[in-house]
Amino acid sequence: MIVPMIKKILLVLLALFNIIALFNAWTLRQVNVLFVEKIRTGNYVIAVDHLPLTDHDKISWFNDNKQMLQSHYAISMEDFEKITIMEAVDGVKRVNSRWVDDYYCFNSIDSDYRCVDKNLQVNIARAQDGTLTFYIHSIGGIYVQGVDGSMQKSNYEYYFDDLDERLGETLNRWLFR
Repeated sequence: MIVPMIKKILLVLLALFNIIALFNAWTLRQVNVLFVEKIRTGNYVIAVDHLPLTDHDKISWFNDNKQMLQSHYAISMEDFEKITIMEAVDGVKRVNSRWVDDYYCFNSIDSDYRCVDKNLQVNIARAQDGTLTFYIHSIGGIYVQGVDGSMQKSNYEYYFDDLDERLGETLNRWLFR
């Protein structure tokens, strides 16, 4: 009677260990930047192959890679207005007029393979005082990072107030390129 219970406990512990190991392996993978495009002065779109799973790790990835984004892709970290990070989970797609509404295509890339799925993950907005607001789209939240690096999670109370405006702005950018 005790032996079957011990086997069940060991199986549960083994399954839990495997889940934690897979989660750790996923979050430790290096994030690769696929494309970066300057939409207009101060506004950029970044496509990556994947992002870490947690909100904290997504924000940490951006903060840890500011210097790389500035030196390799000429994104000015001192005066950008908005950065949108998309996750190209299914990889880079070929330009195809039949499916163009499902993709975001980078016009600055001189190749037929320059589109990614419109999978928004993070929007980063910079205020005039230098604070950064991170809008995490995958069930995440809104985080405000002060100039001193302090982080505060904002509540959802006002998240939907300007949703129509934000969606309209995003759709206009994609549809009327």
